Amino acid sequence: MRHLPVLVIGALLATVLPASAQDPQPPAPQARQHRRGNGDFKQLGLTDEQKQKLQAIRRQYPDDPKARRKAVEEVLTPEQQDKLKELRRHRREMRRAPQPPPSQP
Repeated sequence: MRHLPVLVIGALLATVLPASAQDPQPPAPQARQHRRGNGDFKQLGLTDEQKQKLQAIRRQYPDDPKARRKAVEEVLTPEQQDKLKELRRHRREMRRAPQPPPSQP
């Protein structure tokens, strides 16, 4: 009987610890894609009408990046198109830049 509390605690730990050690689920691909594209558009100074049109374009062309890009360019002003191209170019350069090694604790 003296071992009963130890067995109960052991059983609880055996069931709780593995469940808490699981990695959280990564976001769905659409969530990652949506999050990735928002940063550039926030810097363009879009009107409310343009924002609505862009949301409709994202829904209309979820799996066709070429058609989506062409439709987006039709919504933007020439100045916004230039700014978007510059932001995308900068993002590409940052991805290609060598990354510093992770710091050791």
